[in-house]
Amino acid sequence: MRFLSLSSLVLLSIALVEGTPTKTTTKASLPSITLDYCTVVATAGNSTLGYYKYQNIRYAAVPTGVRRFAKPEWPPRETIVNNGSLAASDVDCSSAEDCLYIDVWAPANSKGKNLPVMVWTYGGGFTGGSKSQNTPEGLFNLSTEFVFVAYNYRLGLTGLANGPTLLHQGGTSNTALWDVQHAFQWTKKYIHAFGGNPNEITAVGFSAGASQVLFQTTRFSGHNEQLFQRAYVMSPGFVPGAGHQHSEAFWQNVSTAVNCTGGSLSCMRSVDFTTLNTAATAVQSKYTYQFQPRVDGDMVADTYEAQMYQKRFNFKGPAVITHELHEVNGAAWSGVNTTADVATYLRIFFSAIKDAVVERALELYPESDYSSPGLRFSDMKQSFDLTAHNLAFTQVMNNKTWNAEVALGAATHGTDQSYYCKFPLPPPPFSKTYTNQLFFAKS
Repeated sequence: MRFLSLSSLVLLSIALVEGTPTKTTTKASLPSITLDYCTVVATAGNSTLGYYKYQNIRYAAVPTGVRRFAKPEWPPRETIVNNGSLAASDVDCSSAEDCLYIDVWAPANSKGKNLPVMVWTYGGGFTGGSKSQNTPEGLFNLSTEFVFVAYNYRLGLTGLANGPTLLHQGGTSNTALWDVQHAFQWTKKYIHAFGGNPNEITAVGFSAGASQVLFQTTRFSGHNEQLFQRAYVMSPGFVPGAGHQHSEAFWQNVSTAVNCTGGSLSCMRSVDFTTLNTAATAVQSKYTYQFQPRVDGDMVADTYEAQMYQKRFNFKGPAVITHELHEVNGAAWSGVNTTADVATYLRIFFSAIKDAVVERALELYPESDYSSPGLRFSDMKQSFDLTAHNLAFTQVMNNKTWNAEVALGAATHGTDQSYYCKFPLPPPPFSKTYTNQLFFAKS
């Protein structure tokens, strides 16, 4: 395991290889890319900037009707040229069901090149966020010798539903994870058309997005294709919730709220998307249900943390994994007001936790060390929900990782994000030669 200062880490992540601008083009001559099912025209950029953005490319069929609560399917052939207007540029899967789009930012004159590829997966607690959350302009200020990809995945109930009733009727659990797998498969299949190398992909993710990256390394108990060659994982956030018991109760409660007797899948697929999400949010709030991927015996045989410790894992690295100094422990956790609340909230967030483990946690985080029960729980949650994932990943990688603790400013969850894609130029004395070693390093 190698430790990095934050200053080095930021630059390691953004300074790649310096690109060379070419002559200016006009909007009328924006380039297009033809794939085997569609043609897409760039929506932004020019050769002076050195890159173009191809926006809202369908990477999967619209997940409505019978495709709701189902694995993503390859998109149908399109007869109209895609100029990026199939949806809003910031379309997200929490407010629109037709949301499975991917954006590609490619260098000008990239045709025929074999450039490294960065695939970005956003965070948002598995209930929010979108592909437009972070964009690569700051990275392209330093280099245009790579291709940047960002995509949406399903969120909330439509991305995380689970339980026997859903599965026995032919539904698919944890569709959000299937979407992520499909987006990487799309990238491997089509990125060459944008000048990218399908065998030089770096998976980059933050918070829930970082956990999405880790889930891909343990899917199907590690009996899977490695979808990327490198990983850059920032503050992986994932509460390892129990499987069918709670998810089944949640499914039944939501189905009752929308008048789908017995959790009928066909009925749940027919309910208006907004109505369904409103009901799910109300039930979540009432029962403090955690929207997280849950064990399903299929893609998720166990939590990724547990599978890493059991060596059910398929990823060779290299990899970077980071966390903030004060991910969540800088403030008291809302709702935790008494000593009894601490144990209660441990059971809420970690629903499979055993009484003996709760007791041991209370011993390891003694009440006398904290000024309030809320701060005590926040410190526990930081360790169990966030930084513990770093330890599991480092261990399964046999310490062959770059590890970093972010200590800039408040150093709370997400502080580091403003230092990545939006960083215009590297501060001295760090060089691009030095900082090029991580994102696309081969060993």
